[in-house]
Amino acid sequence: MRSFALNIGIALCLCIHSPALGFLPTSQALNRALLTPKSALHFDKSTAALGQFHTGSSLSAFPRPPPTALAIPPSLVPLLPPPALVPSLINAALFYALQPKLSSSLTPSGLVHAFLLSALLSSFGGWTHWSVGVAYFAGGVGVTRFRMEEKEKKGIAEGRGGRRGPENVWGSAAVALVCSMLSAAPSGLLPLSPAVLRLAFVSAFATKLADTFASEIGKGYGRTTFLITSFKRVPPGTEGAVSAEGTAAAAVGGGLLAGAAVALGVIAGWRSWLIATGAAFFATNVESVIGATIQKGWMTNEVVNFVNTLVGAVT
Repeated sequence: MRSFALNIGIALCLCIHSPALGFLPTSQALNRALLTPKSALHFDKSTAALGQFHTGSSLSAFPRPPPTALAIPPSLVPLLPPPALVPSLINAALFYALQPKLSSSLTPSGLVHAFLLSALLSSFGGWTHWSVGVAYFAGGVGVTRFRMEEKEKKGIAEGRGGRRGPENVWGSAAVALVCSMLSAAPSGLLPLSPAVLRLAFVSAFATKLADTFASEIGKGYGRTTFLITSFKRVPPGTEGAVSAEGTAAAAVGGGLLAGAAVALGVIAGWRSWLIATGAAFFATNVESVIGATIQKGWMTNEVVNFVNTLVGAVT
């Protein structure tokens, strides 16, 4: 088990690329390093202070000068996984190792769909986008369990003990995933810049976490709940109901997720944080209006979640 964890850690060190973590090898640099013949790969001592190595005539960033020449024998190259698959392989290893804990928060089918979501996020957006998704999941699961027994006694707790199924996974994260995938497109190919699409990605996840915070804190701690459209007092858990405690929690939840994205380097600066937090807060209140007016029949909670995150991303 210790060697397994060590291998995972080494793989993570090789594959993570985050502006917030400084110079780490990109997939392109790793690809060149792995596929360059041994005879063409050598360490340049003159650039040791900069932590760089040469692959032929190209120059790639490396976190620290290797003590010896980095060389992959050509005979071993066919045995190595393609660099593009490395994030997915690491993701699979992490899911396998954490399956017992994840099973308490996801249904069996929800676990499969969450794995697919996380694999796509890591493949298109890198480990920073993957980490934003993890932050949303951890925050959502944590706040859902606040006063769970009390909410279950009142009949207002999330079904299945708060465990997420496929419909919850995609209703909450489909919009964010699309934004992440589009942000990976070459600059100039789309009318929106990658920076704007990354902000939309963060805003979508921030919106859903803000909504979860508002709902769960409102049901667990809200003293007075009223319908957002008429301000008529209604029981906690009513669709479209809001409370002062839940409204404040929405701002906190959205701000926390946006703050995590800033720390990871997905978005930059307090202005981006403010935009994402504000969009999340606005969209959460739009969701309450939808719940109070037109959420019925075909418009399930998952559909509302999709619309909610779409509003947050567009805002």
